Amino acid sequence: HFFDFNDSYYYNVGEEYRNIDSSNQISSYNPNVSWTDANGMVINYDSLIFSDDNVLGAVLDNLDNDHDSDDFYDIDGNGLPWTDNNNNGVFDVDTDVVEEGAKLVGGSHIFVYADGIDNDGDGNIDENIDEGIDEKAEDNRYKVNEFGLYYQLNWKINNQLEFIQATRLDVHDRLTNFIDFNNSKYNDSYSPFNWNFNLNKKEGLQISPKFGLAYKPKENQNYRLTWARAFNTPSNQALFLDIFVTRFSIFKVYAKGAYGGYNYTLNNNGDNVWYDPYLGSYEAMDSTLIYFFPSVDPKVKGYFSGELQNQPELESEIINTWEFGYKGRITNKIFGTFDLYTSHYSSFVSGATFITPLVIKKSILTDDYNSNGITNDDNGIDGNITINDQDDYDEALEVWRQGLEGVASIGDTLPGVPTPVVIGYVNYGEVDVWGFDGSLAILLSRTWNMDLTYSFMGTTDFLNPLTKAKESVNAPKHKAGLKLQYSAKKYPATLSLNGRYVDGYDWSSGIYYGKIKAYNIFDLHLGYEINKYLKANLTVNNFLDNKHTEIIGGPSLGRILMFRLETKF
Repeated sequence: HFFDFNDSYYYNVGEEYRNIDSSNQISSYNPNVSWTDANGMVINYDSLIFSDDNVLGAVLDNLDNDHDSDDFYDIDGNGLPWTDNNNNGVFDVDTDVVEEGAKLVGGSHIFVYADGIDNDGDGNIDENIDEGIDEKAEDNRYKVNEFGLYYQLNWKINNQLEFIQATRLDVHDRLTNFIDFNNSKYNDSYSPFNWNFNLNKKEGLQISPKFGLAYKPKENQNYRLTWARAFNTPSNQALFLDIFVTRFSIFKVYAKGAYGGYNYTLNNNGDNVWYDPYLGSYEAMDSTLIYFFPSVDPKVKGYFSGELQNQPELESEIINTWEFGYKGRITNKIFGTFDLYTSHYSSFVSGATFITPLVIKKSILTDDYNSNGITNDDNGIDGNITINDQDDYDEALEVWRQGLEGVASIGDTLPGVPTPVVIGYVNYGEVDVWGFDGSLAILLSRTWNMDLTYSFMGTTDFLNPLTKAKESVNAPKHKAGLKLQYSAKKYPATLSLNGRYVDGYDWSSGIYYGKIKAYNIFDLHLGYEINKYLKANLTVNNFLDNKHTEIIGGPSLGRILMFRLETKF
């Protein structure tokens, strides 16, 4: 793990080698010299080194001791940064091959590379944006502490009218310093006796009030009207996801959470840079180039952008909701519910979306394909594209591959090592959601009953701040359900038939995009109580074997048969 000051990508005498052990002890030395063990014995640089807490020891003990930018790609899974073809645990120049992410130094020493430079200007040096969670300790490298208080008051104004007021207080340590939980280290205690309260640091506190009126004109007739504000903090996945997804040519594709935001790489002049796969180097953006976000949606070719803006860490969604509801007996044998709602979201959190764009020749956008003297440009606000000629723009979307130059760089970079392609999460901004849910419970007889449900949901557009494009809500507008249940009087048995209808809708997340087709599913459930301690259940999901997909990228689902035994003491 050395600082390559001259960007040669190889160790040169005088450059600092940095070894960090689990006690954060740092030593610098010439890696070409011999290694010595604790007893002063000289040893070769071979597999014995991997048993210690040093740079490459991160591979053997599954701990990220070196905090390196990109651990090597262990293609054969032997735990060594070389293909140990003769299985002797020692790197043999004539027999073994150094694996990607490692370098051979001095003829026999192999090291994981870092340059010690904050390439993206985010204040962190060689952070591990492009390695994914590939070491055991990294599964728990981030902690999130949350603390909440809640109260509710019910004031019965008269026999028919009731006023409800509730408030919830939430402390999230990624949003506020109101509480110092003092447990950031790997094995720290979660004891509240270690907490410190900072009553003067109220910024980021989440206060969620709720007000409601409940009206009950007679028995089994209930109406309610409520308003509430709520916060939806980003999930741990949206914040800390860090996994390798696939390879696209020479580029690694990673799904990465938004903790710390997404920062595009800058050079010393403050210009964005991109990776040229033909030259194997990073180049500065200039006026002859433009960004392009490709789309995996066959109906959408992609999106041009004149500039890149760093994306900040995710903010919490703030939801303000009005709701009107009814619950009661409609007839002697029919009960019903109805809920009408409208919600306004600010800072709505997206699904996984492309953060890294391609770099193409600007002439692809600006060429006058139909020779009418009208051209398009990228001189809009924040790099937005000015479309003066729609025909030219449509043609540019068809031929953009002819101008492909490389990939925009994100995060810290290493000379000669391709930038990662990142899929991540952003805030969409203002979104409105509205709809209603209804249900009927019908008593057909003493042994038969039926439930019916229906839901409708509508939304405003979800605008991606990177591509300036509308994206899918990943939810159907219409859903309906049916449940028909039989409870035998003579025998301790139950039988139910469940059906559901889901409307078709567009679905997208990262590299997966498509149309979920509408589907109908029927499930059959049979239960039998053998005795007071044992019950048997048989379930046939989708018993008509209607092959369907519920998520793009997921499997086609058919009939599933399950048998369960339940016991109680």
